[in-house]
Amino acid sequence: MKSELIEIYTDGACSGNPGPGGWGVVLRVDGVERELSGGEPTTTNNRMELLAVIEAFQTVTEPVKARVYTDSRYVQKGISEWIHEWKRRGWKTADKKPVKNADLWRRLEALASIHEIEWHWIKGHHGHRENERADALARAGLQRARRAGKWANSSPAISGSPLMVKDNRTEACQAAGSVIDIRHATVYRGETCVFTNLSFALHEGEHAVVIGPNGSGKSTLLKLLAGEVHPVPLPETSVRLFGEDRPNVWDVRKRMGMVSHDLQREYMVSAKGIDAVLSGFYASNDTYDHQQFSDAQVSRAWTVMAELGIASLANRRFGHLSAGEQRRCLLARALVHDPPVLVFDEPTSGLDPKACFQYLDLLRVQIAKGKTVLLVTHHLHEIAPEIDRAIFLKEGKILADGPKRTLLTSDRVSRLFDRTITLVQANGWYQALPG
Repeated sequence: MKSELIEIYTDGACSGNPGPGGWGVVLRVDGVERELSGGEPTTTNNRMELLAVIEAFQTVTEPVKARVYTDSRYVQKGISEWIHEWKRRGWKTADKKPVKNADLWRRLEALASIHEIEWHWIKGHHGHRENERADALARAGLQRARRAGKWANSSPAISGSPLMVKDNRTEACQAAGSVIDIRHATVYRGETCVFTNLSFALHEGEHAVVIGPNGSGKSTLLKLLAGEVHPVPLPETSVRLFGEDRPNVWDVRKRMGMVSHDLQREYMVSAKGIDAVLSGFYASNDTYDHQQFSDAQVSRAWTVMAELGIASLANRRFGHLSAGEQRRCLLARALVHDPPVLVFDEPTSGLDPKACFQYLDLLRVQIAKGKTVLLVTHHLHEIAPEIDRAIFLKEGKILADGPKRTLLTSDRVSRLFDRTITLVQANGWYQALPG
């Protein structure tokens, strides 16, 4: 029995159920990761969930200790509980019907008997990083199976080569100067395909706004940048951040500060203001006993709070703060690393006029300091005068991308939101009025 613990994350996907399907696997051992995927032209989701685990263990050449993480109760309960009764009944269910997928259950049982395995269920499509990656790999297998009309990949798509050693220097050079470079990305949220063939780039020093109605894909774009969802890994697809094809998520969080509604909604209400800011060093939703902060980090947190005018909130509970105060604490959290890029998600939503204008002033200060800013919103009043590029997003597609002065017209915005809108301007700001 090898002493290293192998972590295995699996997922399956199917279009039609039955229909074309795919499976995906992320394996991690001693800091090295591998990705596997494949598919079948006609199958079911349960078969793909099972086959993902089977394919993962078929790459292991000797007995190991393993933890398997799946979002399929069918797999997790089947292999750890139900299979014993199925075997006792001669592979029959309690109502004496043949067990479905018995061929795969037998294969999985034979492989599992060799190893020491812990079976864990995790909630699917809930932001779990490795589960989202496995889901994207499964969908890649599904896409290949659909195109090929046969076994899309009876061997793993990447058959054991450590991904960390891939040399992307040439590709990275092509994206030099790009902070964000997304090319031909297909992205799912659960069973919904949000983006098909999405391409988008943001360069250092640019200030841009992504504008779109609810349901246009804005939240999914933010999750893609945060590494919370992953594109289907098709040959033509790439997502490069800061010129790197597979950036370390922790490095990205130090270089790209994000302030989002999801973070504000999910943040621990009992955290103190100073702890909310310090948590930015660990990208956590509070500070915890195992986290250590240097004197320099504590000093940096206090400095940022003072700069944003929230030092008085240091010992107040996050849940007791106003929406504007919470938003400024989370901005301070994003700024502790002094990141070159800031991403704002509807930054003034829910704020009264005073808090709204105060926050927009803070945003403009960051632009004046040389930060690259990406604003994602449907509130036109949030578009600071310094933001000079606009991207119109609707139903997962970029409809227009160009100078703000060209795109922000009453006619164009009315078509974007399917509603007659009149735009007015004053002092470089925009406001939308009905009619």
